[in-house]
Amino acid sequence: MHLSMNLWNSKSYIFIILFWSLISSSFVQAQSFDQNFKEWKAKQQMYDQKLSIQHASHSSVPKSSVMTDSSGQVHLNQANIDELQKLKGIGEKKAQAIIEYRQKNGGFKNIDEFKSVKGIGPAIFEKNKARLTL
Repeated sequence: MHLSMNLWNSKSYIFIILFWSLISSSFVQAQSFDQNFKEWKAKQQMYDQKLSIQHASHSSVPKSSVMTDSSGQVHLNQANIDELQKLKGIGEKKAQAIIEYRQKNGGFKNIDEFKSVKGIGPAIFEKNKARLTL
């Protein structure tokens, strides 16, 4: 009986060691997972911030706000790229140039200043003059 008790104790001891090694390896894997998750989350936050900055450079106001009124007027100092593209002869590049001009010069002082934007000539100005407002 003494021999079987020692055998049982050694089996229990081996079982405890195996169980402990399994738990400790799970703990190490959990720490590794936590670290990987934290790294992924930090990268994702940096990417989200980068997208936010890019979006802000394309538009001075949120897209949800409409800077055209019921009469179809386009507010030059507030309209975003999409709204500016509703003007005749204005595509994405010219809309971006309008926003960059506005940011660089602190907004338009008068409607005639619209012609000072690169790519906007007298013809485009005349086509849109009735819809432009500050």
